[in-house]
Amino acid sequence: MKKTLLTLASVVLLTPMLGASVTASAASWHNGTPKAMRGKYQAKIYQQSQGFGDEYHITAHTYIYQASNMPQMKATKLRYKKIKAHTWRLKGHIHQSGMLRAGKLDMKIYRKGKSFAAVEYGDAFTKLNRAKRVTAFH
Repeated sequence: MKKTLLTLASVVLLTPMLGASVTASAASWHNGTPKAMRGKYQAKIYQQSQGFGDEYHITAHTYIYQASNMPQMKATKLRYKKIKAHTWRLKGHIHQSGMLRAGKLDMKIYRKGKSFAAVEYGDAFTKLNRAKRVTAFH
């Protein structure tokens, strides 16, 4: 009798644990920027009117983009998730700078080796979006 009650009690207690499932999301959001993306990158000059190629400076907590003759775009409060191999989605808050208004950042960024690219999320990468890793901006 005791054995039957003990078995019945253990079945009643363990049944809810077996029914509960743990879900995991492989593409979860992380704070900051991916370690593989951090560094300085500079694109080639594609037009004669450009003073210098586009510059990207990515740290653990900031994403800075600078184009020739344009105000610097600085984004903070960053978070990212991996989309596929070598490609991440980066979201954050853009600070107001000159004629650049504050707003939201939503970028798709790519890096493999020394090659780097960044576009608005939803756009496709092109040759003009490419930059190379540098130690200092020229």
